[in-house]
Amino acid sequence: MKRIVLLGATGSIGKSTFELVRKNPDKFQIVGASAHSHFSELKQLAGSFGIKNLLNTRNNGDFIEFLKKCEPDIVLNGVTGFAGLKFSIETLKQKVPLALANKESLVTGGKILMSLSHAMKTPIIPVDSEHAAIFECLIENNDSCEEEERGRGGSVGDLRYKPFHKILLTCSGGPFLGKTRKALENVTLAEALKHPNWEMGAGITIDSATLANKCLEFFEAMHLFKATKDQIEIVIHRESIVHSMVEFEDSSILAQLAPPNMELPIGMALNYPDKTDYKLPRQRFKNLNLSFAEPDRKVFKTLQILDVCADNMENFPIVFNAAKEVLVGSFLKELIRFVDIFDVLEQVIEETRLESVDSVGKILEIDARARDRARLKIEKIIR
Repeated sequence: MKRIVLLGATGSIGKSTFELVRKNPDKFQIVGASAHSHFSELKQLAGSFGIKNLLNTRNNGDFIEFLKKCEPDIVLNGVTGFAGLKFSIETLKQKVPLALANKESLVTGGKILMSLSHAMKTPIIPVDSEHAAIFECLIENNDSCEEEERGRGGSVGDLRYKPFHKILLTCSGGPFLGKTRKALENVTLAEALKHPNWEMGAGITIDSATLANKCLEFFEAMHLFKATKDQIEIVIHRESIVHSMVEFEDSSILAQLAPPNMELPIGMALNYPDKTDYKLPRQRFKNLNLSFAEPDRKVFKTLQILDVCADNMENFPIVFNAAKEVLVGSFLKELIRFVDIFDVLEQVIEETRLESVDSVGKILEIDARARDRARLKIEKIIR
């Protein structure tokens, strides 16, 4: 029985986690949960799942005391956006294994988090479907580790990965695959929120529509797996069955395949290193057709911006994420057009200069400046 603290419990990751726990009450117990905007909703869920410890992050509750009170085997960080970074840092400082669904933690604080994970001998286990797949392909067999080397809940502190040649990061292409730039100029919010394969929160669904989510995942993979820019390739895979692949030096390729369901990567992370039946849909191969293609970098300019950021990994991903969050928020309020996300993001990155990042304070400073720049440009558009 794994004791879980679930952060961001009312978001899409939280809802998938509750569904997984409901199906597997003999394997998982949620001993603590947090929410921000929908705390009243969490209180209702807490009664159904017997959750004794709740944290209202809107009221700036003491997270460290909350964590100590819960005594979890693992923390699942499903908080949305940049706000998730502080929880990732404090979890690792308390030497609790971190199941990470919050992309922004690694995008903005990857260097700090990976250093902290190593120093504390406490693992970061990815929950994103793509990184969970890469993790599955790369993780060394840790069965030979002595029991005392294992962290809480069977997780291993210092994860060991196989050497690899290339990571093939798969991408569904979002709702606008095959569209021209001109066609994207008039898309509506409702159209952008219709993802072909996944049910997700509004923000990440728009990130998928612009392929900005793939840029964040690219940065994540660089940190998690110590990959260089040239070791990662984005591949369009419309069916979302192959969640990612790894090519090794001998030209062989390993892939992870499964129906598109977030309960699987969540279960894999929470239950690592053990495999079990989570009562999930199984992949059927009869009449299954899989397709792969190259993304259109001219239409989805986020991928051109990615190239610049991946060459300047100190502060550029922080700027990318901050400006993107502001732009997506404005699009969700229907203040700007869909294509303005590409154009303003490009302008903000073009105005950015390389800076070293050596503290959380510096991350916060860079993030705030980037948000201000994006807001000023949005105000000009609105006028």
